[in-house]
Amino acid sequence: MTEEIARSLRRQRSLHCTPAEQAMIREKAAEAGKAISRHVLDLALADDPDHHALVLTEEEQRELLDGMREVGAFVLALRRELPGGSGLNLLGAISLLAGERSR
Repeated sequence: MTEEIARSLRRQRSLHCTPAEQAMIREKAAEAGKAISRHVLDLALADDPDHHALVLTEEEQRELLDGMREVGAFVLALRRELPGGSGLNLLGAISLLAGERSR
């Protein structure tokens, strides 16, 4: 479709927002060097999941969950091992363990 045909098919649309929001949109569009409508369209189209992935894949979600489970197990193990009166917090215990490993 040529630009001329595309332009002839365009119609004005309205966007409902507060005056403060309008000022913010106008400012952001100016910073981007774009007309307000182009700026809003670009932002809206950039969030289209058919064009840009917005979420992690199932495999990435599983990897993240597995990693968080490992961290959780580590934290629980540290809490069990730290004596109540040791004065060490989790960060201190991690630092102590890291120091022992480097020896």
